Amino acid sequence: MNISIRDAVLLNVFPSILDGLRVLNLSVFELYIDNNFCVNSLCSKDKVSFLEEQNIQAYRQELAKNSCEICGLLTEYDLSLHPMEESIEWFTRVVRIAQLLNAKVVRVDSQLQQEALYPFGAKLDLYTEVFSEVLANTEDSGVFIGIENHGKDGNNPIFLMALVKNVHNPRFGFTLDFGNFYWKGYPLSETMAILQLLAANTVHTHIKNIAYPENVREAHRDPGWEYDTYVSPIYKGDIDIERVMVELKQNNYQNSFCIEDESLDKFDEEEKIEVLKSDISYIQEIINDIKFEN
Repeated sequence: MNISIRDAVLLNVFPSILDGLRVLNLSVFELYIDNNFCVNSLCSKDKVSFLEEQNIQAYRQELAKNSCEICGLLTEYDLSLHPMEESIEWFTRVVRIAQLLNAKVVRVDSQLQQEALYPFGAKLDLYTEVFSEVLANTEDSGVFIGIENHGKDGNNPIFLMALVKNVHNPRFGFTLDFGNFYWKGYPLSETMAILQLLAANTVHTHIKNIAYPENVREAHRDPGWEYDTYVSPIYKGDIDIERVMVELKQNNYQNSFCIEDESLDKFDEEEKIEVLKSDISYIQEIINDIKFEN
């Protein structure tokens, strides 16, 4: 089982994705693709356009030359800002790009800027229609779509579970963010229960952690309450990472474990590297302990 890392995390610390992977002794990363189909270069902080297939093929060759893999493409495309047909066309194209790059999953955002225009049922219908069509258009691709629990309304487990039930496709599931339900304000025990419930349909992960004071761990909090203060390295937080990973193993999870440590801005440049190395060692130790060999 591989450990991966978001390109944004690497570029917070290192001059390029490749520099970061080499220092951390990793070979797998998640690549952000913007709404104009641009991505970060592997070897610099320049942008590369994937509007031209030749650039995608060149990127794929560079990955192979450097023995690197992309675990998934991260998108931030907002369904509330575009006509439905345009959204279907956009995501279909991203899935095809992922296919060309041998990336296993496309991460989808569950947060909408115009959330007020979409009450629960309308939002559920919107996501169901768009991604049912995208999956049908890309049936031969083998690429999964993983909606992330993200933002105030996107961290609603009822919405997420209803959406997976409605889409009803083995290639559609969750990008399970280990920290976001806790960020949303769920007590720790409820957070753990939700993470374990969603493990059965998880196709991708983002791993972060938060260390709240003991007296508020089991309290309901406002979304994002004191997050900048209490966000922590993965190995120091309240969320039982091993317990979630055991649940994922029992549900035959097949993708990597992707690091999204949002505590790095608390540290100086040298400390950031040590924090990431400790995150990696911590996750690898769990993988070894629970014999997660998928």
